[in-house]
Amino acid sequence: DTYVYLCSRDVQRGREAKDKLISELACDAERVEVLQLDVTSDISVQDAMKTVQLSLGEGQRLSGVVSNAGVLWGYPLPELMEVCAVGVKRVLDAFVPLVEDDGRVIVVTSGLGPLMHTYAGEKHQIALKSDDCTWHKTIAPMIKSCIQTYDASESSSLEERIVAFEQIGFPGGPFADSAPDFHMYGLAKMFGDAYMMHMAKNYPKLRVTSVDPGLVYTDLILRMPKYAGKEIGDTTAQTPEEGVEAHMRLLFDDEAGKGDGAGKLYAMKDGKLVFSDIDKMPQKQ
Repeated sequence: DTYVYLCSRDVQRGREAKDKLISELACDAERVEVLQLDVTSDISVQDAMKTVQLSLGEGQRLSGVVSNAGVLWGYPLPELMEVCAVGVKRVLDAFVPLVEDDGRVIVVTSGLGPLMHTYAGEKHQIALKSDDCTWHKTIAPMIKSCIQTYDASESSSLEERIVAFEQIGFPGGPFADSAPDFHMYGLAKMFGDAYMMHMAKNYPKLRVTSVDPGLVYTDLILRMPKYAGKEIGDTTAQTPEEGVEAHMRLLFDDEAGKGDGAGKLYAMKDGKLVFSDIDKMPQKQ
């Protein structure tokens, strides 16, 4: 009995996704509305928010919001930040005020976020988890420092870039050398998680959380050389239906994300929904 606003940067792909959902679930087409939304554009996000605001009936509010946009392999750090960190802020800032009390707000993240938090300098770790952490005071200056370091080392060797990120307190651990794309992606996800926690504190009547779906067979991983051109059976990835289970529980289970469970990072482990602070991988606890 839900009504879903399906947001897509490419409206045609959004419509194709809607048609596929309607066909597979044999549900009423009127239950899904496709909206154009590009998380890297202030105008696009605001236009989508205004459309939702106008379409809600008098006294109606959103039950939940899922911030799901992401890019990973082969993108420069500024683009990763724009989608996975700044984009999260844009979406939450626009739509969270429309959510009803006890509504659900979910930021789709990655286990690389808490890993990069763990590798970060102690000063950064403390600041990102502090009650005083805000976007303008804490997160934005750190993002700026990372992007400046990335840009300055663009023509440098990988070894020089690794040293440069160590010097600003954002090393990538073993990923810095073996998979630098994961290092950069993890930093962006780490900042997105920090903003999720900030919003959870600012909206105590809502259940604001992050969720790590694990490795899921989608376009996101098919850009990676390891998985490019492979069928799902040739990988260790989950199907989208399996990967979305934690999100669905956070959206619809009575106790999920409630009380002290807000502001946490969730994942599935042995068929159960588990959570941790944003500097730990919940499924590893």
